[in-house]
Amino acid sequence: MVGVQLVAGSDFDFEIVVEHELLSESESGKISEKLKTPLNKFPKILKSDPQIMDLSPLPGQLVAIHRKDLNVKYTYYRVVVDTA
Repeated sequence: MVGVQLVAGSDFDFEIVVEHELLSESESGKISEKLKTPLNKFPKILKSDPQIMDLSPLPGQLVAIHRKDLNVKYTYYRVVVDTA
């Protein structure tokens, strides 16, 4: 998993963490079924996106993006593509 964490100094009090997770084929299938959406209809993320390059993704794989907003956690999904 790849994450970015920014922590402000004493003048500000905030933390940003963006975690990207490459899902297995099995996990991708479950998410696709749960959301009743084929993988080719998911929003796209470029294979060259700096946030996922360390994951060595292949086109067609699904990436889960985990975000936290105050006390709520959100998960977004993107399918990896070679080009826009």
